[in-house]
Amino acid sequence: MCRLRSGLFVAWGSSWLAGRTSYDDLVVKVTGGDEPHRVHGLPDSPDAPLGWALTALRSRNADALRLVLPVPGDPRGLPAGSDFAADALRAGEAVIGGGLGLVPDVQERGSQIGSRAVVVVWRAYEIDEPRPDPLHLADAEHDLTEALREAATALSDLDVATWRPELAEAAAGIRNGAARLTLPAGYDPRALRLLAQADRLAAVLDLAHDDAPGGAVTSQEARRRAEILRPLATAIRRARLAAYNAVTADRR
Repeated sequence: MCRLRSGLFVAWGSSWLAGRTSYDDLVVKVTGGDEPHRVHGLPDSPDAPLGWALTALRSRNADALRLVLPVPGDPRGLPAGSDFAADALRAGEAVIGGGLGLVPDVQERGSQIGSRAVVVVWRAYEIDEPRPDPLHLADAEHDLTEALREAATALSDLDVATWRPELAEAAAGIRNGAARLTLPAGYDPRALRLLAQADRLAAVLDLAHDDAPGGAVTSQEARRRAEILRPLATAIRRARLAAYNAVTADRR
């Protein structure tokens, strides 16, 4: 499962803006194992290091950042009809704050048999910030629990265990392993738990999608499996939004 770079930017960026995280820690945590991130399109800075986006956000009096995870049919949180909205939909993620929108363009470079590098360019846009999508941790947690229960029941009825046992096991009972999340100290514990569960479930969906139509006994069963997992994917996306935006919500 790919790292959600916009989520990390929101979590660490909001912490930095609040004075709880150092500049260097933020850059290291957001960049991870990627090549140094660049930002294109900042006012007066067509090509700049990642840190310049932080300076631009602070100069605009941004006190916290907000994550958006748009998908076709659900563009909530985006300014309608803008270039930023189109780019964010393409990427499936973006950051909003201080009248700026930032979208990561992630590319892998290198040969199949040699070393590979991940290059990330954040594209910056001047935007009119839309009203935040009202989403609370308790609601997202409830919806994720219900979606998981319904998916596990439906997959059991479909007898998915006969042709993909690891998927059935994972969907029926997510193990509470230690979450490997690199978020700032002091992050809301409830948000951390929700995000850990959402990330583990997202890994389950990655497994299912990688297998599609995979070992399904029939194409009809494969379609049914996709229908079952679609509401769970929505609940996962909403849970990640609520968890990463928890700091922002607390500061409004």
